[in-house]
Amino acid sequence: MMLPEMQLPLLAENPKAKVFAITQADELFLALPVQSTGSHDRSTTSDFTCSSLPLVAQGMSQETVLALVNQLQRPILLRDMALDCQFYQQLKLAGGQIQVMTQWQRAALNVKGCFEQWLIDNFDQKRRKEFKRLRNRLAEQGELKLEMLNQSSDFVTFVDDYVELEARGWKGKRGTAIKSKPARSSAFYKICERLQRSGRLRFWVLCFNGKPIASLFGIVSGTQAQIIKIAYDEAFAKYSPGVLLVLDATQAFFAEPGLETVDSCAIPNHPMINRIWRDRIDMADVLIAPAHYPTWKFQNVLIGLRLDAKLRAMAKAAFLSLTGRKKS
Repeated sequence: MMLPEMQLPLLAENPKAKVFAITQADELFLALPVQSTGSHDRSTTSDFTCSSLPLVAQGMSQETVLALVNQLQRPILLRDMALDCQFYQQLKLAGGQIQVMTQWQRAALNVKGCFEQWLIDNFDQKRRKEFKRLRNRLAEQGELKLEMLNQSSDFVTFVDDYVELEARGWKGKRGTAIKSKPARSSAFYKICERLQRSGRLRFWVLCFNGKPIASLFGIVSGTQAQIIKIAYDEAFAKYSPGVLLVLDATQAFFAEPGLETVDSCAIPNHPMINRIWRDRIDMADVLIAPAHYPTWKFQNVLIGLRLDAKLRAMAKAAFLSLTGRKKS
């Protein structure tokens, strides 16, 4: 889900990116941030997005997608694309060259019925009692309070809490937290400010004795939503505050009018969210090129990308094995 509120801050964060756009009579129909490599372009990615879907005008037509494909000068790798989205379905009909590179599933929540019934359908009685026990044990030791962002809230306080909480955790230790890079931090605050103004921003914070111990950031747009980032205080790990907060957010999603699906934006087989949200979204990295692009060149790009992916996977596996770290 690429929203207008996110586009400019993300481009500012990545000065090497350029925008591929489809316009007519000064009207913008489609915009896709991309970054060039030796043989192809690729959609830009960020900590704050989990899809390469372009920013498109409402009611985007098949002709717009066809124009995108026909104007390409070389292949574009569209990363993290949901295979059931309208854009991908139109892309397959556009008449260009298209190849699914990698395919996986991502945890999701289909919002049907009520939260209480969902809880019963997804967890046996033992698991539901465990959730309740963890929350009660924490509440017995101090004041446990859920805070939710609304239109009258000071969104900066919620963003500050998240940024500080993340920086104190393992991401802070590795230097990958938002706070560790000024450009990333600036982009995050600007994105949240714009999303708050449009009413799309969601934040949930679990506080213990007035201190944030878990924070979750999400976006709602129409019938679709995403949870983008979560952080928790590792000193409270035995109480699973992240799990408790996801359950709180799940209950809030069931209360959102008209909401149908929530994307977890998680890595494949995520050990926490996969066991809570049982629905799945089929995802893929997709390489596209116009029909007139030489087939042999398209195949060479495919071979190079597959080899690069294999080497990266081997290097990452070796790194994780040597350091004892887990996938994240």
